[in-house]
Amino acid sequence: MRAARQGTSLCGARQPATGKSPPRVSGGIIHSAAPVSFRFPPAPPSLAISALRHTLSMSKVLKGEDCTQDILHMNLDNDRSRKRNWGLLVTGIVGGTLVVLYAIATPFLTPALRKICLPFVPATSAQIENVLKMLQYRSGSLVDIGSGDGRIVIAAAKEGFRAVGYELNPWLVWYSRYRAWREGMHHNAKFYISDLWKVSFSQYTNVVVFGVPQMMPQLEKKLEEELDHNARVVACRFPFPHWMPDHTTGEGIDMVWAYDSKAFKGNEKTCSETVQKMHPL
Repeated sequence: MRAARQGTSLCGARQPATGKSPPRVSGGIIHSAAPVSFRFPPAPPSLAISALRHTLSMSKVLKGEDCTQDILHMNLDNDRSRKRNWGLLVTGIVGGTLVVLYAIATPFLTPALRKICLPFVPATSAQIENVLKMLQYRSGSLVDIGSGDGRIVIAAAKEGFRAVGYELNPWLVWYSRYRAWREGMHHNAKFYISDLWKVSFSQYTNVVVFGVPQMMPQLEKKLEEELDHNARVVACRFPFPHWMPDHTTGEGIDMVWAYDSKAFKGNEKTCSETVQKMHPL
C-alpha cells in the first residue's frame, strides 16, 4: 500500500512550473501549445556566389537583348537611309545622262527640222583628195561652208591655205578645233559657230561647199553677189543648178565640180545685157 502510494505520489507529483504549458496528448498525438519554428542551415558560400553569377548573367542577357534590338533598329535605319541615298544617286545619274544626251543630240537633230535640211555627213578620203585636186596651183584664203568635223579645212591648211570653217553645230566646231590643235594646224585652220546665210564670203578666194539640192539655188545667188572675179568654188556631192563647171573629177558620191567666178559672173553679166536688149528702157 505504501509502495503504491509512493508510486502514485511519484506519478501524480506536480512538475515544477516552467512558464510553458505542458503538451496535451489526444488520441496518441502530442499537441504542443507553443509554436514550433524550423531553422534551415545557412546556404554554403559557393551556392550563393553561383546564384549571384546567374542573376548577373541574366541581367547581362536582358541588357544584351536590348542592345541587340537597338542595333537591329539602327541597321534598319541605315539600310533605309542607304537605299534612299542610292535612289537619289540613281535618279541624279539618269537625269544628268538625259540632259547630256539632249545637249549632245539637239545640234545634230535640229538641222532636220529646218526648212533646208543640211545634215552632217563626214567627207570620205576620196572626196578630200578630189577637192584638193581641184585646188591645185591655187593659194590664199579658203572657206568651207558647213565644215562638219573639219576634215577639209585641216587638209587645206596642210597644203598651205589659210583655211576657215563655218559650222552651226557647236560640238562639231569644238571637235574640229581639237583636231586642228592635235595635228598642229590650229594656226592656219580656224573654226567658227555661225549660220552660213549670215556670213559674207567676199574675203575668200576659194570656197568649198558640201550642200544639198534644196540650198544650192539660193547659195548660188549669194556667191554670185559676194565673190571676187578670181575666186573658185568647189561643190561636192551636188552641183549648182545654173552654173557650168570648169572642171570635174571623181564619180558617184565622190564627184566634185569646180566653178571659176569669172565664168559665172561673166554669165551673169551676159544675161543682164541680154535682158536689157530684150527690154530696152
